Amino acid sequence: MGFMSNFTGRYANFEKKSEQGMPMSAPTSSDLPEIKRVTRDNLENTYLTDSQTFNTINKIKQLIMQAGFLIKSDKKQTQSKYDEFFDGIGTIGLKMDVNQILDSLIHDLCLYGASYVERIYNQAGSRIVDLKMIDPKLMNYAKDAENQIITDSEQNPIGYTMFVGYSSNAVGDTIPEGVNVETDEIFLLTKRIAHFKLFSFGNRFESIGIVEPAYLDIQRKHKIETAAANSIHNTAAYPLIGYVGSDTKHANKKQMDSTLNALQNLQHSRYMVFEHPTNIQALEVKHSDQIDQVLRYLRTNQSAASGMALGFSVGTGEAVNRSTLSTQQTMLDLSLESMASTISSQFNRLVLDSLKEVNGYDSNAKLVFGNVAAEEKNEKTKRLLDSISQGVLAPEEVREYVLFAEGIEANDSAYKKLLDTPKTDKIPKEEQPLQEVEETKDDEDQTK
Repeated sequence: MGFMSNFTGRYANFEKKSEQGMPMSAPTSSDLPEIKRVTRDNLENTYLTDSQTFNTINKIKQLIMQAGFLIKSDKKQTQSKYDEFFDGIGTIGLKMDVNQILDSLIHDLCLYGASYVERIYNQAGSRIVDLKMIDPKLMNYAKDAENQIITDSEQNPIGYTMFVGYSSNAVGDTIPEGVNVETDEIFLLTKRIAHFKLFSFGNRFESIGIVEPAYLDIQRKHKIETAAANSIHNTAAYPLIGYVGSDTKHANKKQMDSTLNALQNLQHSRYMVFEHPTNIQALEVKHSDQIDQVLRYLRTNQSAASGMALGFSVGTGEAVNRSTLSTQQTMLDLSLESMASTISSQFNRLVLDSLKEVNGYDSNAKLVFGNVAAEEKNEKTKRLLDSISQGVLAPEEVREYVLFAEGIEANDSAYKKLLDTPKTDKIPKEEQPLQEVEETKDDEDQTK
């Protein structure tokens, strides 16, 4: 299934409309130029062809996913129902478990700024039985003939359109009146689609990821890198210039053509003889010193859009002092924690709350990530242990984090037994035989 629709120009026009059910917002000045959004297939090509983009998105995924997560119910009686549901997902499509779904969700949010998870219902439509990722390049809001997003009375979108191809037998939901659906698309109700957004703007219908703000800089970088690589390739061996003739004897065209032919065959032959005066020199080519400066400027802009310092995004050491490096790591930690919090909040609302409402679970559940930070795990554990020893924290307050961070299953009975075991205040010292021998010798001298 390919992507044939062009998303450019199909984004919502958020001008003020008086019709009921249309997005309402203050109109912008008509003098402002229209901003052309980058199509999602171009964003994907950037991820596939730009090493910095590839590394940045993967590092964000790895740093968030390495923290681990829990889907925790408010009541222990309901926890088994959530566990049973997420243990059983993955029967549709690529059979992705909840770890793979979250990994793909983070990837799509960073790259496209949006991610789509399908809530799969049973045939009766009474229960949610599975979850499935959808390629964001195939999705769009349901719109009318004027390319306006159609919403309900509460200003929520009434549904989405999904590209399925001309020859597909896919069947969607019944198309409401006024919704424009192409022959290669199907209509899906909002209840089936969990639409995640990273950085939303305007009326919050649209969102943006970390690649699109730097897209022009990335394209310029590629052009400069290509030009520089071609220049270096063409001038890898300095060009040779042959000066034919002398002050007293001028060379004719035949002699110059003979010399040129000999120089052209120089890469195949190491020796040559000229029957006329010839002086051969290499022409040294100097490349522009501005290339490295411009490329660094463009890479820095790309790094700024991702919220990750240049040294982290390109994976090389930067000439920065420890204070600057510590500040950069702190800012990266804040960015990762904010992103994880956004994902967790939307997952709770769009997936877990829907499970409670549709499947009739007794209590809510929340997605809780572990320590989402670039900080080394041992460093944080050491700080927590120091806080315990100084009386700032109790062991019980730290225990849950340590177990979760290390992936250890809690044994409450063993822990209770450890707490009940009396602790010895004084540790007996080891015997020192040498001192005892000396003391015995002193006693014998006193007896004599």
